[in-house]
Amino acid sequence: MKITKLSGAFALLLIAAAAACGKGEEQQVEANATAEVTATAESAIGEGAYIEEHESGKAAFNVAADGSVKAAVTGPDGELIREDIGGTLLWKDASGEEKTAPLTLDAKTGLLVAAGPKLEADLTQLGYTLNVAGKPWSGTLHVPAGGTAELYANAKGAADLALPEGKLGPHGGRIEIVGDDRLELLVDEATGEVRVYVLDVDLKPVDIGERKVTLGVVADAPQVVVLAPVAATAGVAAGAYLTGKLALAADPLKVTVAVRNGARSAVALCGYRPGVAFAVHAHAPRVKVRVKTDWHAHAHAHAHADLKAKAHIDPKVHVHAASGAKANAKAQVHVKAPSVRVTPPSVNVQIKAPNISIPKPSFKASASARASAGAKVGTH
Repeated sequence: MKITKLSGAFALLLIAAAAACGKGEEQQVEANATAEVTATAESAIGEGAYIEEHESGKAAFNVAADGSVKAAVTGPDGELIREDIGGTLLWKDASGEEKTAPLTLDAKTGLLVAAGPKLEADLTQLGYTLNVAGKPWSGTLHVPAGGTAELYANAKGAADLALPEGKLGPHGGRIEIVGDDRLELLVDEATGEVRVYVLDVDLKPVDIGERKVTLGVVADAPQVVVLAPVAATAGVAAGAYLTGKLALAADPLKVTVAVRNGARSAVALCGYRPGVAFAVHAHAPRVKVRVKTDWHAHAHAHAHADLKAKAHIDPKVHVHAASGAKANAKAQVHVKAPSVRVTPPSVNVQIKAPNISIPKPSFKASASARASAGAKVGTH
């Protein structure tokens, strides 16, 4: 009987182990499939390809510094799609005018190729639309001056300095490693104000120095924002962080951060791992950067204090008027001006109605006039 119980328990352990093995094998198959897709893309367009995952397949891009673009499009099976495929590349030139270039199929290599703009800015925004068997795939790339190869190389370097997963900055923001810098990035969910803090090795904020930070964001609409150093205000030192404004109704799909510090530059795509496809479809995870802050409350309090000190208005006006009529009537008018008190940022206006006092006119007639009046009354 005991042997039966032990055998049953042993059987359960075997079943659990088999299930775990099966699950592990499935995960390994998925990992192998991803590696195969990556290898296929890289063998087609070269090492350092940046890959985006759509619902119906993947698109790997190699954007060079001179603006030349190569793209390899693979289906769900990981096979390179060589037929019924084309597309368009879209960007803005230095004047802000939108320009397009066709993505045409090279029959020999099976790649889509295009001639885009030379990459000169810290971040250049390139939009693309692929037509795959009559279905559109669209997306946006924010690429640095060195192209996708620089994006790939920076991601590999940052992987060696990985922080504990889920680690937040001292202000509750997302931490990103960009080149040699540790940055804290957060956006006020109510106002869209964005702040980037530079952190030391202990994750404490330090002065931004000469750093210039540019953000490339893909949300409801793609946008590029150059942040500015904060000016000195009450309780905040100049250069404590960089700030700007983003139009975000929800957390974005992609955030690319470019940092220039003197002659050095670095770039990072938040959440990107080199060689792994970055999901951009409708069910893709979002980059958590929006947080609830008290920045607006602090700004409101500072404004209230400043305005209260500078704007205390209480005018008092007294007007005295006297008028004499033919009948020696005298009138005195006292007008008290409205009292207005302004307490920023709310306005409280108290207006008192003018106080007007007019004495009743006094008439004095002569004795002869009284006598004459009495005589006339007596004759009736």
